[in-house]
Amino acid sequence: MKSLIVRLGLITVLLFILSKISLPSLSDKKLFAQNLPATSPTVKSAVDYKNIPELADILGPDQEKRLLAGRKLVERVGVEEALEILEHSSLPHTGEGHLVVHQIGFYAYQKYGKEGILKCKDYFLFACYHGVIIEAAGEKGVDAIVQMTDTCKSSGVRFFQCVHAAGHAILAMFDYRLDEALKTCDQLYEQEKQFPESLSSCHNGAFMENLFGVHDWGTGKAPVRDWLKDDDPYFPCTAFGEKYQRGCWLNQAARIYQMYNGDITKTAKACEGIGNRTYVEWCFDNLARQIHPLTNGDTTQVVPLCSQLGDYWREGCIIVNAGAYYSVGGRKESLAVCNQLAKQPQNICFEKIMGQIIGDTLTIPEKLDWCDKLPDPFKPTCRRQLQTAT
Repeated sequence: MKSLIVRLGLITVLLFILSKISLPSLSDKKLFAQNLPATSPTVKSAVDYKNIPELADILGPDQEKRLLAGRKLVERVGVEEALEILEHSSLPHTGEGHLVVHQIGFYAYQKYGKEGILKCKDYFLFACYHGVIIEAAGEKGVDAIVQMTDTCKSSGVRFFQCVHAAGHAILAMFDYRLDEALKTCDQLYEQEKQFPESLSSCHNGAFMENLFGVHDWGTGKAPVRDWLKDDDPYFPCTAFGEKYQRGCWLNQAARIYQMYNGDITKTAKACEGIGNRTYVEWCFDNLARQIHPLTNGDTTQVVPLCSQLGDYWREGCIIVNAGAYYSVGGRKESLAVCNQLAKQPQNICFEKIMGQIIGDTLTIPEKLDWCDKLPDPFKPTCRRQLQTAT
């Protein structure tokens, strides 16, 4: 179980790609080219944090203790206050932090049923929404999944994340029969007109669940993984048709990274060996995002880690990591990552962050504040585009 928990920390590898925001392609020759209410008054001050007993484990190095402490926190203070405490604590905006907030979503459903999703906020890349949907699906089945994801349609970014969570839940419902889960994604979301890319988001969640087993953590059951092979780094992508390739390869570098015991250079060579250029790009995109949790919130680690991918992929990897930081709530850190680039790739990086600001679920004043943190010429451009979008 311990080794599984450690691997769960890598969950960030895919999550932010599911937003509506367009992210740079690593092979780009230009270097890859409903507003929410204001913060709740229950936010704790820095002094108050010292009196929150669960935070010692939540901020500690042991992921299993962190998850258990997150559950204790929400049981003690409730969903909304637990969300605010974690968002305003020093919990890193990485995969580990995201999984802690899953626990809040699980509790929200158990206490409030389907209405629990209304108590969630977008913190840590919509992790509370993920938890509620996963828990609801396990109890109520496919109908509950559709009802829950429909409540997320007030925001495109939020809806994609909710459908991603549905992909996780569907695979768990089918006892990790990946082929059946992908067919169910097709049945539920192939005809979605308002957000047509949601089908890929569902596929994505199913492939990620197949890799990491988020839903069966803590159940005491032996994990079922018939759709993984220890001697084939390209499986299960090679077992499915073209419709499913994007969802698979945008996760597969994480699997290869596991197989090569965390060796980034070997993983990069395996991605290069795929052959199909589009699949190679998707694999490297996933590998770039694999680096984000490895930084453990330290933005100075992005450049040396991305350098292990080789010169061709290095700058695109840095840009992807800037987007990853922004997507999981590390907005200030995303700007710090962009600032480590030379002028031309730095402009591409800030342009992508600007797009994420505009598509964010923040309030308009909050978005304007983040626009003002961008350098010229992106600051006035961001303000103008935001005004046009609203």
